[in-house]
Amino acid sequence: CLASLPEELQEMIATYLTQHDFALCARVCQAWQRFFTPLVWRHVETNPNFMRKLSWDDTFLQSARSGALKTHGQWIQSICLGCYPDFIQKFLLYSPATFPRLTSLTFCNPERDDVIEDFISRASRGSGLKRLDIVGFSGFADFGGGATDALLLHASTLEVLRLDMVPAASSKDIQQLLSSAPKLREFDIIGHERDTDNDEIFLDARDVVSSDWVCTGLEVFACRIGGIPRPDITRQIDGEPASKYVKSGTLQESIDLHRGVYAQLGRLTRLRELTLGVSIKATWGYNSRTNERFRLYDCPAMSLASGMDMLKELRQLESVRLRDMEVSIMDDEERAWSKEHWPKVEVEWDR
Repeated sequence: CLASLPEELQEMIATYLTQHDFALCARVCQAWQRFFTPLVWRHVETNPNFMRKLSWDDTFLQSARSGALKTHGQWIQSICLGCYPDFIQKFLLYSPATFPRLTSLTFCNPERDDVIEDFISRASRGSGLKRLDIVGFSGFADFGGGATDALLLHASTLEVLRLDMVPAASSKDIQQLLSSAPKLREFDIIGHERDTDNDEIFLDARDVVSSDWVCTGLEVFACRIGGIPRPDITRQIDGEPASKYVKSGTLQESIDLHRGVYAQLGRLTRLRELTLGVSIKATWGYNSRTNERFRLYDCPAMSLASGMDMLKELRQLESVRLRDMEVSIMDDEERAWSKEHWPKVEVEWDR
């Protein structure tokens, strides 16, 4: 009897069955229908190694068209779709109005903000979405205001947010999420692409200091923080005056914003990974001087003079990445400080 098998074996058997295969097996034995349905439908994941005459997409849609997705959608806890965008839209077409047990969403190149928003909206606020992981963005509009608004409704349960490109959401929305997601453990919205035409999208330091972050259990933080005046930068940039590229403002304004940002980060005492800046350098041929104009000059200076000592309690840090930023952390005094207070850290400064 299947019910007499250890739970580990039951789950192992279920992992070898796709939803389409299970529908065929259930015709042989109705007992399997009752027994395996919650297990087989718990996770829906595309299988790129599905070696059949029909692809996984086709076989799954065949089951979905028959009503299986609407019938068994109540059991789905996680959805991972690494398919073509048109499949993701068809998946929604055959889906139930809500997924009451859904807690995890993973997409690859969903392309449309409204599709992401629809999926998030179908996650019941009863169980609450815990994880959203999106890779393969093709543009900034892929995660816009609609998806952000839908996600904010799950802020109380959200634990992991990883986006492969900075979302086209406002700085205030990003700040609101950090200020209303107490269970957040991973927050990574830097990604692996960069569009210099949209470099105005970042978490503004003025918003950072507007309200306290409640996600004090964060272990991973990767986000561009900008909008800080840097009167300390006076050198020429790409042969031109610094004023052309550096955000203007008074020294006191710079100090106040720096200390506000450091105060927020300094409260994240469980932090293991800290990444600031942009995903990658802007690349325009091989002229490094030309690329210099795209460096970040409104970022935290990461210097003791700017108040970096407020980060000394981040003793769990293992990795600090500062990407394409104008910082002082590799200067002698700052390096000595880092060695004393962050003994486990290997600082990566990409300049």
